[in-house]
Amino acid sequence: MIARCLLGLGLFVFLACPVAAQEATDANLITAIDVSGSVKPADERLELEGMAQAVADPMFLQAIQRGMHGRIGFVAFTWANGEFIPLVPWTRIGSKAEAEQVAERLRAARGMPVLGYAMPNPDEVRPWRPGHATDVSAAIDYAMGVSVAAPFASQHRVINICANGIDNVWEGPAAARDRALAQGLIINGLVLGNREDSEQTAAYFREQVQAGPGSFVLEVRAFEDITKAMLAKFVVELAALQARPAVRERRS
Repeated sequence: MIARCLLGLGLFVFLACPVAAQEATDANLITAIDVSGSVKPADERLELEGMAQAVADPMFLQAIQRGMHGRIGFVAFTWANGEFIPLVPWTRIGSKAEAEQVAERLRAARGMPVLGYAMPNPDEVRPWRPGHATDVSAAIDYAMGVSVAAPFASQHRVINICANGIDNVWEGPAAARDRALAQGLIINGLVLGNREDSEQTAAYFREQVQAGPGSFVLEVRAFEDITKAMLAKFVVELAALQARPAVRERRS
């Protein structure tokens, strides 16, 4: 019941974003960031800073502006079992100013107690709790609801699942993945951390989470490399979009 209430509250926040209804975008990107008990607070901050730097990178904006409409819809939230906390509501990115606005929202969220996960000591390991388990299937289902609530119309809708472990709550993610695929969503994975089982986690994501044409899973061994990985992921996701027609100069 609590999880359902939190889910509904989160979707309300996304729906409440003051943007034009059904504005056409080249892509709608949904990023779900793992903050379960196995993610250290310092690594959590690196996740947010890495994504902020990737969003503000000129290469990302160039990839966006090559699209037919020259803009995308962007949204981000954190997830752990039973908790989904909005970081960035549905926001249009089509200019440097809009990209920097999203980056600032992500940076503002680093270590904030309002997230419910932050701990006072940056080096302290967050105690594992059942409420902070790695529920990948719930993250996918929640992202599907966020996609439905999007105020932007796009044929290219992507869910990015960032995690450092496999689903360890009830059913695995395959059923949720299939539901998302049936709705025309693409699911990409970003496996984080240098844990001994990271290779197995990446293989698990390719088998159980990845879905849709052109989908992929990236593995990041060091959290310090997350900016490059996030940027590469965003650019690859936009690479297949239909390009904006070139404007021909009129001859006098």
